[in-house]
Amino acid sequence: MIKKNIMIENYSRVTEILYPFSGLSNADPEVLMAAADRGTRAHKACEAIAAGLGEFGVDPEIMGFVESFKKWWGTGKKVVAMEERFFCDEHELTGQCDFIIETPEGLAIVDLKTSRHESKTWRVQGAAYAYLARKKGYDIKRILFVHLNIDGDEPKVFEYEEDWDFFLACLTVYNYFFKPAKKRKSRSSEKSKESAVKN
Repeated sequence: MIKKNIMIENYSRVTEILYPFSGLSNADPEVLMAAADRGTRAHKACEAIAAGLGEFGVDPEIMGFVESFKKWWGTGKKVVAMEERFFCDEHELTGQCDFIIETPEGLAIVDLKTSRHESKTWRVQGAAYAYLARKKGYDIKRILFVHLNIDGDEPKVFEYEEDWDFFLACLTVYNYFFKPAKKRKSRSSEKSKESAVKN
């Protein structure tokens, strides 16, 4: 178990891989931190509603997002998985979507977004989540990103076609140019140890 945990620490998160392509690296760090905190609180409140726990922890700053989510959620949806983390040993990759729900067309990946605008990385992020969830045994048929409205209006739902090859291209660039050397070195060391044991 300890060995497996060490290996997982060296895995790259989907969001970490796509960050260099998001355009956020030039943004004010304090603004980013505030937005991330607001988004986290909104996610937790929405997940509580989805879990049937009711509304709690809803402060004025995230009220609009929560009301927007409730408009999309309606009387409820069939949740198959919530906040489940997936792993891929082959690509040393990990990712976690907000929900997997049942739809008439089959299982759908759902990720909630609270940013101001749609990001070009969402489509690629969804492809990675679908791939990872499918490796865990979920027969994913749809990718839905729900862009919550800060004023409480109906959210905009983006449905993306899966493009795993595009994500792999991003992963290749990330591994070459951006992946922290510590992760590369640690994984190389781990592989060397495994080879030594085998030999």
